[in-house]
Amino acid sequence: MEARQPFSRLGWALFAQMAVMLAAQWGVLLLAGAARPGLLGEPVFLWAASVLGAYGLGIPAACLVLWGTAAPPAPARRPLGPVRFAALWAGSVGLAYLANGATLLLTGLLGRLRGAAVVNPVESIGLYPLPLQLLLAGLIAPAAEELLFRRLLPYGERFALVASALCFGLFHGNLNQFFYAFLLGLVLAELALSTGCLWQAVLLHALVNLFSILWGWLGGPVVVTGVLMLAGAMVPFRLIPALLARPDAERGTWRRFLTSPGVLCFGALSLSLALSYLI
Repeated sequence: MEARQPFSRLGWALFAQMAVMLAAQWGVLLLAGAARPGLLGEPVFLWAASVLGAYGLGIPAACLVLWGTAAPPAPARRPLGPVRFAALWAGSVGLAYLANGATLLLTGLLGRLRGAAVVNPVESIGLYPLPLQLLLAGLIAPAAEELLFRRLLPYGERFALVASALCFGLFHGNLNQFFYAFLLGLVLAELALSTGCLWQAVLLHALVNLFSILWGWLGGPVVVTGVLMLAGAMVPFRLIPALLARPDAERGTWRRFLTSPGVLCFGALSLSLALSYLI
């Protein structure tokens, strides 16, 4: 039981974030619907309700659960130079596009099987005013999420990288974002661990988000998107060897992680939310 406790604490923190987020968002929407129904059609109000629930209350709730837990020793600081950082950014954007394309194929197939299109909650972001989209994607989300998810556990670097990326994918609570969030979570966690510079992970996260929004808004050339996807296809050839070179966890770590009560509850809540968009 003691061996599972650190993992369970992390799981309960993520569960608290998601539960508080959902309760706050649904509560605000119910109150608005009862008092001023017109607000439910206002993009600014919907943006504020979403951000308040996820980052104003949800992330602090997770941090409160984690309060007092020991952080692993910080690695030596070896920040990437501008050229290598730019190359990593291009590969990360392309990897996100590839993963998103594969996800669209999967959700399209699921839509055919169920006889109706799969709801994509990410589309709601496009309803917000562009400045608010950029504020969320370029500052609020990257800073809050990197501070929470890059608390790598001291149980073997390879395990920590994959486990944090898995939690990052589940954190989004929907199938449309899971695969590219998982892959980008691996890239961001490897960057934070190899450089010892959390700010570079925050910056990369922000730049990937901002480019995705602005490129779609501007209708960027398809050929550039293709070049970025080619760069993204090269990322696994560098990422996988880097992961395999990391020290692994002791035997049984994954079993203790996946069977800890907090992680089980977080996973169940995340999967339940994801399934709600498929039913």
